[in-house]
Amino acid sequence: MKVVAIASYKGGVGKTTLTANIGAAIARLGRRVLLIDLDPQANLTFSFYQPEVWRTELAEHRRTVKAWFESWRPETMAPPLASYVTNPPAAAVAERGGTLDLLASHLSLGDIEMNLAAHLGGAQAHRSTRHYFDVYQRLATGLASPGMQDYDLVLIDCPPHFGVMTRAAIAACDHVLIPARPDNFSALGIEHLLGKLRRYVWEYNRVADLQSGVHPAAKRLEPHVLGVVLMMVQYYRGQPTSFLRPHIQQAASLGVPMFESMVRLSTRSFADAAESELPAVLNPDVPGEVVGELIDVVEEFLRRLAAGARPTG
Repeated sequence: MKVVAIASYKGGVGKTTLTANIGAAIARLGRRVLLIDLDPQANLTFSFYQPEVWRTELAEHRRTVKAWFESWRPETMAPPLASYVTNPPAAAVAERGGTLDLLASHLSLGDIEMNLAAHLGGAQAHRSTRHYFDVYQRLATGLASPGMQDYDLVLIDCPPHFGVMTRAAIAACDHVLIPARPDNFSALGIEHLLGKLRRYVWEYNRVADLQSGVHPAAKRLEPHVLGVVLMMVQYYRGQPTSFLRPHIQQAASLGVPMFESMVRLSTRSFADAAESELPAVLNPDVPGEVVGELIDVVEEFLRRLAAGARPTG
């Protein structure tokens, strides 16, 4: 099982679109894929469920990642994550035996994050080690619980900041994928995210070294950066517009791997896909050029996943 955290330092960069379409395309290849929505905005969840269905069938029946975190008791065995996983009906990809499952988010997931931060020690969380692994290893422990080992791929849609939930995702993942837009903020946002990522991995491993032999979860992190995928790219005559090229070059100069494949700006295509509760790669009404670009990203993603990538440093 490969676990990939999809993270950005800014909303509106196509993170949810990328997560849903990579997951759907790989499931269509016959793989078992799990999507985990850790973003309290729940955009990934609402890509598969109408709000009313989410409220009556998931939230009220406590089948969300928020409910799973709430059921956690440090002194007992972790609750089985598999019992909170759903199979969205619109995500049927069984033509080759694949499955696309979802661990749904909740609009109040931010409350859980605040509680976890308080458990760590509030503003001094990075200095506290008493509950460090209890908090940051929760998701990793959940993914190791019964019923989760059959997945080929887990994609974690992180919140657009580097808080407790994103850190828990990094502690559970093998790889990190970074979506970005080619704009003024992209290079700065990528650079800031990578800095946060490196600092957290260093901090975590330092605590792990100190706790080695004492805490069972004290294992060093070595997440790999698969690369940056540029989303919402504007094209002219088959090429990114001249206005965007300096931003693309600036992002490429940061020393992080860049995907050769990019996805064009097509608001209508992705809005229609969300309305139908079907990712664009599975939606016959989405233009072929958009689907083709998404498939190119997926193929490159699989190649990079197979080959591995450089560690965060």
